Amino acid sequence: MKVLNSKTPLAAILGTLGMLALPALAQTTPAGAQTTQTAPASQAGNTVVVTGTRGGAPTPDVVTAAKSKVLSRKYASSCAFMSTPNAAEDDVALAYMRDFGMEDSISNEAERFSDLAPDGDAARTVDSSSLDEQRNADNASGTPNTMEPSVKCGATDRRFAAGRNAILRKDKSLAQGFEALDQRDYPRAMSLLETAYRKIGYDEAAVALAKMHLYGMGTAKNTRQAVRWLREVTESRFDPQSDRLRFDPKEPQAMSDKVEAAFMLARIYERGIGVPANPAEAKKWYARAADFGFIPAENILGQAWLSGYGGQRDTGKALAHLKEAAEAGFVTAQYNLAKLYYNGDTGLARDVKQAGAWFNAAAKAGHAGALFAAGRMYDLGEGVPADQKRAIVYYKEAAVKGNGDAEFALATFFYNGEVVAKDLATARKLFDAAARQGQADAMFNLGVMLANGEGGPKDVTMAYVWFSLAKAGGHASADAALKAVAPQLSSQEHAKADAILKPAAKS
Repeated sequence: MKVLNSKTPLAAILGTLGMLALPALAQTTPAGAQTTQTAPASQAGNTVVVTGTRGGAPTPDVVTAAKSKVLSRKYASSCAFMSTPNAAEDDVALAYMRDFGMEDSISNEAERFSDLAPDGDAARTVDSSSLDEQRNADNASGTPNTMEPSVKCGATDRRFAAGRNAILRKDKSLAQGFEALDQRDYPRAMSLLETAYRKIGYDEAAVALAKMHLYGMGTAKNTRQAVRWLREVTESRFDPQSDRLRFDPKEPQAMSDKVEAAFMLARIYERGIGVPANPAEAKKWYARAADFGFIPAENILGQAWLSGYGGQRDTGKALAHLKEAAEAGFVTAQYNLAKLYYNGDTGLARDVKQAGAWFNAAAKAGHAGALFAAGRMYDLGEGVPADQKRAIVYYKEAAVKGNGDAEFALATFFYNGEVVAKDLATARKLFDAAARQGQADAMFNLGVMLANGEGGPKDVTMAYVWFSLAKAGGHASADAALKAVAPQLSSQEHAKADAILKPAAKS
């Protein structure tokens, strides 16, 4: 029996990308193979668990907007009103900002006015209607400006926004609702959150109410009610320029309220939580999450179109979604895009140059699978000049991160004494590490070393165990190895091997 080398084709190791299941939200590497149109991911207990993080630091424009004391556009008709105030908005702070020209940015086209006098200074007008008449006259005069929006902010919009803003600045129901939720006072929390939503329309209140109904927090589990609250969020006003989530590769799972609501709906329909499982509906909500700016959803959609989840396979659409996510800096999508280019697919020619570029991009970000794949391409000279010294560097980095294929490849170098000094003990340890992760070639090679006593004590019992596992893993040479080793085992050793392979059920 001979140890296999590290030249197993990369395509065999990567598998067919089109048959991968969709990853769970917190997953950083692709899921296992899938051949039927089942839900892309599942969890015990049939529950929805959204693990994304919230928000991050506000952007400068949001900080500036918060100083204006004027309500966000999402709470008032068609006007471009600014965001909600914060506790630091006192007259001293505002005066300081005005003195230093810090109250706003010249690029901000949002309309400014005081919520105490939304129609302007009433002391300078004959009656309240004269302001509206003057505005109408101004709008009617002169040549129309085609660059101006056709829907402008009217007096009713101003008054509505001013009233809502006055309520907003005094209202404490949202904060009190979340405080009650933290204290597990669920009835009070639900009442306060419903009040907060009725008053202002807070997305975060609706999402919290959806979770309470979904998980049965202070009420019976009711998916129908959860879906209703989530749809309140996803179907509320959305400005793609200002409200779309800004993706940060350093915090790829960060979510806005709209993203979280859409993603929860996708998971509900994906897994059939309280509703019939509906792949097409799940994919629709993943698409909505992507529209809201959640880049990981683009990666999920790419996987869905490749696997045929929720509809027919479409390589072109899969490629578009994966490129969108990869170019945004989402590392998992970079790896998946590289695999697609490496393997090729219907309507997409194999392109090792593109594959190598994207493997390297993901490898630079520390993706273990990409580190291995990039090393493999240098090892075999695919798309780049062969460079085994460089390949070993990639393999080592991937092996440190626990990649079984990289551990196997690195072990073969130590076994054969190629590029590095021959070290059978190290090779055996690396084969063992890879074998314990289910790497079939490593299982076979570890069995060979155990049977021959290489790199450590001879152990035909464990050799038999690893050959058996390699055979179960589909290794072509494992059956012949088993037939060679089996006669060397005593009845006691056979019994020991069987006990390891078929442990007795715990009572």
